[in-house]
Amino acid sequence: MNRKPLGFSLVELMVTLVIALLLLVGIARVFITSKQSYRVQESTSRMQENIRVASDYFNRYLRQADFWGGVRSGDVAVQPGSTAIGRGSCTKAWIMQPAEAVVGYTGAVGRPTGLPAGCLTRYVNGSDAIAVRYANPDDLASDAQLTRTAVERGPLYLRAKLGYAGTLFDVRDADLDALKRSPAGGPEAGVFNYKMTIALFHIQTQDFGAGPVPTLSMLELDRSSLTTAQLVDGIETLAFAFGLDSDDDQQVDRYREAAAITDWRQVLSVRVSFVARGDELDNVVDTREYALTASRCYGPASSTCASRYSAADARFQRRLVVQEIQLRNRVRG
Repeated sequence: MNRKPLGFSLVELMVTLVIALLLLVGIARVFITSKQSYRVQESTSRMQENIRVASDYFNRYLRQADFWGGVRSGDVAVQPGSTAIGRGSCTKAWIMQPAEAVVGYTGAVGRPTGLPAGCLTRYVNGSDAIAVRYANPDDLASDAQLTRTAVERGPLYLRAKLGYAGTLFDVRDADLDALKRSPAGGPEAGVFNYKMTIALFHIQTQDFGAGPVPTLSMLELDRSSLTTAQLVDGIETLAFAFGLDSDDDQQVDRYREAAAITDWRQVLSVRVSFVARGDELDNVVDTREYALTASRCYGPASSTCASRYSAADARFQRRLVVQEIQLRNRVRG
């Protein structure tokens, strides 16, 4: 006798649906976990690249610090003039200081200690800043180019004779004809006109569309004013220690932070410390304290460090980078 085929019972159908649902949940979890892992790995790669770029900026600028056309900073005369330059109290008088080719400012609330008011915007409290000054050997102007219209390339220039002396001036105020006569001669006589560079590295917040992000930034001289350039995002804090040569033997005797330095001309090297973070939240909560200098650290909100990251940011990946950069224009070969 033929029997009619029977369908699934209600119980069997429910069991099948439950099994299928469990399989779908498992597959979804594997997919979500894999996707999150991929995003975190991509974030780590971007963080590594940001570290490389930030390190390159510090190396590039600090290795050129205190170059004044083959002239010692003490032999550079300054003609400040009257035309205004700057931002806030970071005026021309602050910019045109060849004797302070490298100066550090300790992180504080509102602005770094010792830095004139009004120079920085959206400053990240607690992060150090450093000013770097030099005559740019890659930006030369001939006497024919040295006119008042040269302000488009930047208003401040150094006219220097190798091994002799130099004059730092504003092309809009200076007696250019007199400057071109003294010292006499062009490149063949060892006389060059260099565009002056100033860079103030600091951390500020920048909103790229998804909320404020700590960003390595640089206040620089652009044409006739100081402007801020955003260099590398995801750099949370900066700290500096300075290698001092107190006995003029061309050797670093000790490292000190900015507050302990009375003569910046003794600085032969800079120890740069910064913390970089990724741009994707991880599943692990960061509770580490990062040693920035011998006396300062950077840690979670629960730590005793002077600089801290918030609980909301504790799931970002972080990496501490410490590099030592020699001021090669101060080390005699």
